[in-house]
Amino acid sequence: MTVDVYFRMLTLELAGENYTKTEFRREVERNVDRSSGAIEYKFNNVSAVLDELGAVWIPGYKPLRNVQDRLRTVVRERFEADSDLRAFMLKAVADGDVLPSELGAEVEPPNVDWPAGRGARVGVLDINFAAIESSNRALGRAGEESVVAAERERLTTAGREDLAAEVRHVSAVDGDGLGYDVQSFQGLTDDPVFIEVKTTRYGKEVPFYISGNEVEASIGLGPAYRLWRLYRYGKPDTGYYRLPGPLTQHARLRPDTYRGLPSVRS
Repeated sequence: MTVDVYFRMLTLELAGENYTKTEFRREVERNVDRSSGAIEYKFNNVSAVLDELGAVWIPGYKPLRNVQDRLRTVVRERFEADSDLRAFMLKAVADGDVLPSELGAEVEPPNVDWPAGRGARVGVLDINFAAIESSNRALGRAGEESVVAAERERLTTAGREDLAAEVRHVSAVDGDGLGYDVQSFQGLTDDPVFIEVKTTRYGKEVPFYISGNEVEASIGLGPAYRLWRLYRYGKPDTGYYRLPGPLTQHARLRPDTYRGLPSVRS
């Protein structure tokens, strides 16, 4: 019952439709002899299993890792059996129709751990929806444009129209090989700041995907580098957090992708 209700909410979330989590929780309460707190905790557990699978989960139900084996099995089997949901999820994360949005409020970076299952193959599916979303060029470009607009507005409001005019959307003008997307200014000074933008339409706990070139840029630029993580992009509760460079000191990085060439045989 709890898993079924969660998946119904997830479908509405992927469709971008409005829904009230409380109403769905109360539906479970009417059919299951559990407290509202226990049901909420179970929803968080379902998010954790979906996160292990590399799937989209419902923002607001942060993954809680202490999952019973039986629940993990039920969620995995349900997700693997629901090809329509997976196709809908794939379309949602890969959809290229994205318009620039307001950034919302800045928050502190979330304190989250890597799930034990992430990085392992998951049956016949092996689809990482967060990674697919990270390669959505339209979403990435929209997020970058929002940061450019926000930086220009910040500087203009502070009376530095001269600096606002110099903010550059580097990845659009010079290409994306420099390891950052936007060049702006630190505070109200002439000192440059180099911004890499990572955008998701889902929760702030979703991992960002970053290239080796971008990590190297964060090391070389050091304190002048910033990573802006935009989350719930385009939603009423959108927001962002920032990480300074170098990312090797301010982020927990995992090598999920490798480059390869044939080994030399003697």
